[in-house]
Amino acid sequence: MNDGCLVRPAGIQAGFHAYLDQAGVPGLVHAGDQRAPTSWLIGAHTHPVWELYLQTDGPPTRWRVRDREYAVARHGLLVVPPGAVHHMVAPATTAWQFVFAAFDVAVLLADLPDVARPWWRRFPVYLPDAGSALGPFEAFLREVTTTQSLRTTGLALTARQLLVEVTRLMTSERADGRVGLHPAVAHARRLLDADPALRLRLADLAGAVGLSPAYLAELFTAQLGTSPARYQRRLRLHRAEMLLAETDHSVTQIAVELGFSSAQHFATAFRAESGRTPREFRRQWRAASRVRPRVSA
Repeated sequence: MNDGCLVRPAGIQAGFHAYLDQAGVPGLVHAGDQRAPTSWLIGAHTHPVWELYLQTDGPPTRWRVRDREYAVARHGLLVVPPGAVHHMVAPATTAWQFVFAAFDVAVLLADLPDVARPWWRRFPVYLPDAGSALGPFEAFLREVTTTQSLRTTGLALTARQLLVEVTRLMTSERADGRVGLHPAVAHARRLLDADPALRLRLADLAGAVGLSPAYLAELFTAQLGTSPARYQRRLRLHRAEMLLAETDHSVTQIAVELGFSSAQHFATAFRAESGRTPREFRRQWRAASRVRPRVSA
């Protein structure tokens, strides 16, 4: 990128760290998507702005923010305030994957006081079920890694949408007294998460959690912001991105592994979700991975 710095830190299995201070959007600091081995341990550090850490795959990782520890599981989101010392407590038991972003929230949300207000508290927040933030996070990271027209506008809008969704998650429990997900929705999501390649029909999913298909679909969509089918497709395509980035499997092999009816069906679904064909995604990812590694404090 000519308006930012995209690097691959030494030691990770796949991924990138993008420095966004020159990206043309005030308030953006850095972002990334990384898959790390068990030897990867993030030491104590701070940032002058808010940082979001969303775990997308792997076993729970243990973190300390200030004087409190958190076990961050898959789809768990750790929201770290400016100046807070934070670090991993111990290495993960297996490889794990996470996305992250750092924002000057006051700058990005200057004209949205209702959204900015919850961030004034400046204390850590852990959201054990932040799956609804994954879509906005992925949309923002696509803008980070893709050079295209209106990129500055895309960065600003997707960053703000991500912050809006995180703000909703941070305030929903206090606003309506709801703690966590409906048990049937949580169970359904666990079944979907367990094997992205397994094609679970809505009727099968509903039978497994003891609800009618229509009611499960309504409840699932209301709580997670997406339908079971859409959620399952997103899981499969996210897994496809990992396979395209980390293996030399052909597009046909990946399509078969993830249960698509054909390579063409897979390519069409992938492009509809990401705006790129699988081959374009792999080519861009590998081009980004060839940049000189940079180790940051």
